[in-house]
Amino acid sequence: MIQIKTTIVPATSPIKVIAFDLDGVLYPLPQAAYLFARAIGLKGEYKAVFVKAKAENLSFRETIIEMAKIWKGVPVDGSLTDIVMSLPMMPGAEEVIHQLREWGYHVGCISSGSSQFFMEALAEKLGLDFVFTNVLGHQDDKMDGTVEYVMGPEQKAETVSMYLRENGYTLDEFASVGNGENDIYMLRASRFSIAFNPMTERVSEAATTTVESEDLRDILEYFERM
Repeated sequence: MIQIKTTIVPATSPIKVIAFDLDGVLYPLPQAAYLFARAIGLKGEYKAVFVKAKAENLSFRETIIEMAKIWKGVPVDGSLTDIVMSLPMMPGAEEVIHQLREWGYHVGCISSGSSQFFMEALAEKLGLDFVFTNVLGHQDDKMDGTVEYVMGPEQKAETVSMYLRENGYTLDEFASVGNGENDIYMLRASRFSIAFNPMTERVSEAATTTVESEDLRDILEYFERM
């Protein structure tokens, strides 16, 4: 493990809430949504969205809107939950979530790359206290190809602030773990933050600490029992 910066959360730290990004943190790259798409036979359609996004220079919001179209008709009645449950996670991810919750932290996930239906299953699998992501439309227990809310980079930080406020916490009690540029606002808003295998130098610069590792358990030394 390579650690760039060596800030450790002190024993007197007020951190009570920790949010994890999904892709590249709780799940290995490529995106968890891609793994799901591949499992249900939509791998080609999923890749085609990114080809179109690059060719037409689509914004993040426009890309999410295009991506929602490929899910049209996919059931959201819980019948695909087992697929989410079976997807391979980042080594150590389940142990980290379990340990942090056992130590008394309020732990959740905020993602820009999945849907609420995926995250509901993930919350059940890991026992997460909260999950936030893109909200897709549905009708008659199937996705209808529309988008109700896009969880962009700024929205991640805004959602965190709102959640903390509504649950009696402050940003001074918040820590986060992310890897992409869409996490920068959230990392900067945190009292303590970890760039886990950051995709760019800007991500590392936005965080308190950078950890390069193939096992998420290597972040545990930055926290302790409350």
